[in-house]
Amino acid sequence: MKRFSLSFLFCVTPLFANQAAIDDLAANLQVKYTLIDAMPVSCPEKLKKCYLSELVLTVPSDARYNDFSIFFSQLMPIYSVESEHFSISHINGDLHKITPKAEFTGFNKAKAESIRFYTKDSQITRSEFMPNYILTNKDASTDIRARVIKSTQTTLDEDTGLEQQPYLAPFKSLNQLRVSKHDKTPWMGAQYLYQTQVKPTLTKPPVSLIPKPTHLEIHTPSKNVDLAKGLAIAPELANNHALSAAFARLSALGIKANDTGIKTTLIIDTSLANEAYSLDITPQSIIITASNNTGAFYGLMSIAGLVSLDNLVVPSLKINDAPHFEFRGLHLDVARNFRSKAFILNTLSQMAVYKLNKLHLHLADDEGWRLAIDDLPELTQVGGHRCFDLTETECLLPQLGAGIDKTSSINGFYSKKDYQEILKFAALNHIEVIPSLDMPGHSRAAVKAMDARYQKYITLGNKAKAEEYWLSEPNDDTVYSSIQHYNDNTLNVCLPSTYRFIEKVIDELIAMHQEVGVELTTYHIGADETAGAWLQSPACNALKSQQPGLTSFNGYFIEKVAKVIENKGVKVAAWNDGLGDTKATNMPTAVQSNGWSMITEGGHQEIHKQANLGWDMVLSIPEVSYFDFPYQSHPEERGNHWAARAIDGYKVFSFMPENLPAHAEIWRTKENTNFNADDTQHRLASNVKFKGIQAHLWSEMIRSDKQAEYMLYPRLLALAERAWHRADWQLPYAEKGRVYNQSSETFTEQAQQERTQDWQRFAALVGFKEIPKLASEGVFYRIPTVAAQIKNGKLDAFTPYPGFAIEAMTNEGKWLPIDQIQHGNEIQSVRAKSAERVGRSLPLTE
Repeated sequence: MKRFSLSFLFCVTPLFANQAAIDDLAANLQVKYTLIDAMPVSCPEKLKKCYLSELVLTVPSDARYNDFSIFFSQLMPIYSVESEHFSISHINGDLHKITPKAEFTGFNKAKAESIRFYTKDSQITRSEFMPNYILTNKDASTDIRARVIKSTQTTLDEDTGLEQQPYLAPFKSLNQLRVSKHDKTPWMGAQYLYQTQVKPTLTKPPVSLIPKPTHLEIHTPSKNVDLAKGLAIAPELANNHALSAAFARLSALGIKANDTGIKTTLIIDTSLANEAYSLDITPQSIIITASNNTGAFYGLMSIAGLVSLDNLVVPSLKINDAPHFEFRGLHLDVARNFRSKAFILNTLSQMAVYKLNKLHLHLADDEGWRLAIDDLPELTQVGGHRCFDLTETECLLPQLGAGIDKTSSINGFYSKKDYQEILKFAALNHIEVIPSLDMPGHSRAAVKAMDARYQKYITLGNKAKAEEYWLSEPNDDTVYSSIQHYNDNTLNVCLPSTYRFIEKVIDELIAMHQEVGVELTTYHIGADETAGAWLQSPACNALKSQQPGLTSFNGYFIEKVAKVIENKGVKVAAWNDGLGDTKATNMPTAVQSNGWSMITEGGHQEIHKQANLGWDMVLSIPEVSYFDFPYQSHPEERGNHWAARAIDGYKVFSFMPENLPAHAEIWRTKENTNFNADDTQHRLASNVKFKGIQAHLWSEMIRSDKQAEYMLYPRLLALAERAWHRADWQLPYAEKGRVYNQSSETFTEQAQQERTQDWQRFAALVGFKEIPKLASEGVFYRIPTVAAQIKNGKLDAFTPYPGFAIEAMTNEGKWLPIDQIQHGNEIQSVRAKSAERVGRSLPLTE
C-alpha cells in the first residue's frame, strides 16, 4: 500500500484523522513543556498554592484537522487553562486530556500553539513531569490505535546512563525550585556543596566495616591475615545450608573454601543475644561464636565487610557485635511501577551484606496489583498492567506516564512461583518478607480488577459469582478525591464481599508461604489515606444505623481486618495515620505501626502515642528514610518533594532514632526554615523503645530498575549503619520534656565533632571499599556530584565519598582530570568519574 506524506494527508483530509495521520502526527509533533513559575504571585480562583506551566506544540508540516486528543500525566490536577485553541480536562488520578476547540482548524507549521495552565499545589523536580503523551482520535474510539508522541519519550544520557527528558525545558531559576515566598530551599550547586559538605580526610579505608560493629579490637601484636588463602571450613559450617549465602558472598570476593586454608569454626553459645556474634581472626584460625544461624551468618558477612576487592589481607582482630534494633528494614514499592524479580533478588543480596533483615514488599496500590492470586486472574490480567484502555477491561489507565505498551518494564507481576522464589531467597539471607496489599485506600487496581471480574460473570448470567468478591457498590454516589486525585480508589468497607476478598487473598498468601516452608509472620494492610469515601454509601449508612457509636469507617475496617489476620496466626502491621482511626482496645495485642508522621510537623507526638500503646513502632520518617526524595535540592536530581528537598547519605547517617524531636536542632523543614519540636506533651514512656527503622523507596517517579538502584545506593548503607549500630554521639531520649529548635543546643559541639569523625570513617569505607563492590556486582549506584570552588586561582574540588576521579570541562568543552588544568578560569563544569561511568556534572557557577 502506498504511504502518503504527512502534508498530503492533512490537505486532503480536513475533518477526520485516520490511522496513518495519527501515526505521522505522533512521530512529528514536537511537545515542549516549560515550568514557568512554581510560586506565582497569585493563583486563579484564589487557591493558596499553584504553579504555572506552558505546553508549546509545533509541527514540521501543516496538519489541517482537529479530530485528535492528547492524554498525558500531570501529577496534580490542572484547574485553569489559557489557550485560544485547546482545553484540558482532568480524567482521573494524574491523567489529563487535551482537546482541540471547535475553532481550531489544524496545526500550521509556521505557528506554535501555546497552552498555558495552572495546576494545584506544587511540582518542582524534573522527574515529576511525566513522559509518554498519548495521541488518539478525539473520541478515543477503538478503531484508531493510540500512539505515544515520540517527542515526549525519555532518552538515556550516553555518559551518565541517567534519564533525559527532551520534552521538558531546562530549569534555570529559583522560581522553578521554590514553591512559595517563604521557601528558602537552596540551589545545591558545586559551590554550595563546597561550603556545606564534609571534605574527606582519609586516604585509605580504616580497619572497620559497614555497619560498624559494637566492638572491634586489633590484636597486639597485630599480624596480617591473608584471606586469599581461603577458608578450611569446619563441617558444622560447611554443611549448614542457612549459611550458604554468606559463603557465596565470600567466594565472590575471592575468599574461597580451601582445605589448606585458614581453619574456620563455629561455636554455638546460647547465652548470646539473638543475632549477636563474635569473630576472632588470627593467621591460624577464624572462630565465629553465635547463639544461632543468623548470628553465624552475620559473623561471616563481617569477614566479607572487612576486605576490599583489591586487598584480602586484614589484621588479626576480634569483633563482638549485636544489632541495636531488632527491625532493620527496606520498603520497596513495586506497585506504582513494577520491579523485576532479578532486581528484588539482587536487592535482597545487598540487604544481607549490610545486615538488613526485613523486606516490606508493597505489592498493590492504585496503579498496579503485582501478585498472582489463585482463582482471581483479573487481579494481574487487568491490575498488573497499564496501557491505553479507557474502559479498563484490558488494563488500568496509563497513569504516571505509563504509555501504551503492556510489555513495558513498568508493567508486570510476580507469579506464585516467582513470589515463592523471592521468599526462599530472602530466608536464605535471613530476611523476612512482609507483604503489603494496600487497603482500603490505594486500592484502585483491585477495585478495577474485581469490576472486570463482575462484568465477566454477570455477562455469563452468574450473579452470585459476579458479586462474590466485588469491591464496589453501584448505588454509592459518594464524590471524593484521594491524595493522588482518584475518585474511585477505595474498597467499600461496608460490603461483606470486601471481606470475602480480603480473606481469600490472605489465605492464598499464607498458603504460598507455607508451601515453601517460610511462614507468613507479618502482613501489612496499609490502611492510610482514605479521604472522604463512603459518605453516600447505602451499605455504610445501614452499618452506621446498626452501630450508632461508629465514628470512623476506616477504623472499623482496620479493626475488623486486624482480627481476621490475628485469627490466622499472623501479626498485623499498618501505617500510623490509619491506626490512629482505631480504638486500641479493639486491636490485637501485637501490632506493628510504621510511623511516617513528619518530625518537622510535630509528628514525633503521634509516634510516641502509638509506641506507648505497646505496639511495635517502626520508624518510617519521611524526612530521612524516604529514598524516593532527591539526594540534593537541584532540579536534575530525581525524586519527590512533599516532605524533604534533600536526603543525602550524611543526613541519613546523622539520624538519631531514639530522640526524634531533637532533630529540630539539625534539620530544617521542606522549605528550609527552622522549626520547633515540642516534647513536653505526649512524651515517650520511660520503658518504651522503638522496634526499629526502615528505608522506603516509593516508585511513582522510578521507571526502571537502574533508577531504583540509583536512589537506593549508597544511602541505604547509611540507613543500615543507623539500624545496626548506635553511635556514642547520638542523643538519647531526654529524661525531661523540652522544646527543641536551632537554639536549644542539646546536640553539643563535642558530639557534632564526634559525628564528623565517625562520618569520615564511614565515608572512607563507602568510597574505598563498598562502592567498588557495588560496581563489581553491576549495581547502578549514584556517583556523587562534585563540591568545587576556585581558591587562589586554582580549583579545589572533592566528593563526599573519596575514591572518585574528578574531571573539569574546559572553556573549549573538553573534559580533563583536574590536575591537568592550570588555571581556575579555564573551567566550566565539574563531575566525578568511576571506572565504569561519569556522574552528573555541575556548572562551576549556577
